[in-house]
Amino acid sequence: MNTPRVVFASARADFLERIRRYSFLFTLGLALYFGYLATVGRITLRLNDTRGVYNSAWVGALLTIVGSTFISLAGFYFVKNTIQRDRETRVGEILASTSLSKLLYILSKVLSNFAVLSLMIVILALSAIVMQLVRGEDTHIQLWRLLAPFLLLAVPVMAVVAAVAVLFETVPFLRGGFGNVAYFFLWAFALSLSVIPHFPASDLAGIGLVKDSTIAAAHLSENTGFSFSLDAGQFSTAPATFRWDGISWTWQILLARILWLGVALAISLLAALLFDRFDPARGYRSRSPRSTPASSQFSPLRFVCY
Repeated sequence: MNTPRVVFASARADFLERIRRYSFLFTLGLALYFGYLATVGRITLRLNDTRGVYNSAWVGALLTIVGSTFISLAGFYFVKNTIQRDRETRVGEILASTSLSKLLYILSKVLSNFAVLSLMIVILALSAIVMQLVRGEDTHIQLWRLLAPFLLLAVPVMAVVAAVAVLFETVPFLRGGFGNVAYFFLWAFALSLSVIPHFPASDLAGIGLVKDSTIAAAHLSENTGFSFSLDAGQFSTAPATFRWDGISWTWQILLARILWLGVALAISLLAALLFDRFDPARGYRSRSPRSTPASSQFSPLRFVCY
């Protein structure tokens, strides 16, 4: 069996099915709307009362933070149903009878989740080009400075979220409403860790990297206030601005971002270990007892005769 081909084919089919849903367009539309709010100054990134000039680096970083925070939250709830759908449609029963291993199945689901979330990031990144021109403060497009934050900051976030969504589906008590609530607090906790000073290993969203780099460019102290918030627009024409040319991508920073991809892989392996492979002996049922008539629950021969 060609392992990469099996994983890719399964992930591709799942990916195509989900991007055709209205919920995908709705989530993407909200992300683009928040990106627009950031461009016109309603969502701001500030150092005290100072902000950067809206050049490629600043617009790229600003919309990357929008994407990393919003899509990592809303996107999780959008993709956290891929295994459940196989349970409900009884595809799981078919898969359980094949030679497809638990690891390959889980990897295909993680890859599918990652592709869906990354597509949202790609579309938001492309829209950043238009939004920089709409803002009009600096219309010189520098593609690397604009797109690098999306690639190196947002993409690893999407990989971790994709893996966590699958992990939650493999843990029985995290599949339902409790898991949805638990993820919200996990998401908030992860974002709070991103702004811990001098602790880059916890900076999943890359907010700390942007903070340190912008503070250095503005020649401000380390204790300078750093905020990312929704405002009424009063700071959209801040009197004090500075030019920021983006993060200096050292090999240490690149290694730290790659390590987050390793974290996503480790979470995927854990999910494969916990996955029940639709085994009835480990708690899987093709139908909920509540939805199955009592007369047919214990009479498979009656079902066959009909």
